[in-house]
Amino acid sequence: MKYKVLVREVMRKNVRYVAPDDRLEKAANIMKNEGIGSVLVMDKDKLVGILTTSDIVYKHVAGKKGKFVKDIMTKDVITISPNATIEDAAMLLSKNKIEKLPAFDKGKLVGIITATDILKIEPALFEILIERMKIGKTEKIKKEIDYGQCERCGNYSSDLEEVDGELLCEECRDEVG
Repeated sequence: MKYKVLVREVMRKNVRYVAPDDRLEKAANIMKNEGIGSVLVMDKDKLVGILTTSDIVYKHVAGKKGKFVKDIMTKDVITISPNATIEDAAMLLSKNKIEKLPAFDKGKLVGIITATDILKIEPALFEILIERMKIGKTEKIKKEIDYGQCERCGNYSSDLEEVDGELLCEECRDEVG
């Protein structure tokens, strides 16, 4: 069995965030000082959005919108489990045309993974994903990936399906037929 790199092994754990009521200047200064392209928007412990440099440029500067983070942030943020593979992360990024995925474990923010993080670890992955998408072999991807343990082989998988009352990974489903 080939080893697959997991999001938790690659993700950045020191995630910068702002509050929805923070001024855009504060968020922009954090991004500038930290050399990052986005900050998460948290309301207490709840993720409510993401603010990127593109949001600031296109919505605030060029679009003349808002003074506060909540005015221009992207609200529907796609997240991933830290136990997902980086292949799963790359597929989510590609399918949704985004560059960053916050990682949540049991409802708690534990990190963030970017397309750049994945590219550093597995440069060939992007070419493979592009080819898979072209020939239509990519699986449906949920907005949030739930992981579990295969009831037959015991391996953890993001691709569990119920077969005859058992949750099975792809390999075990292939064996069953």
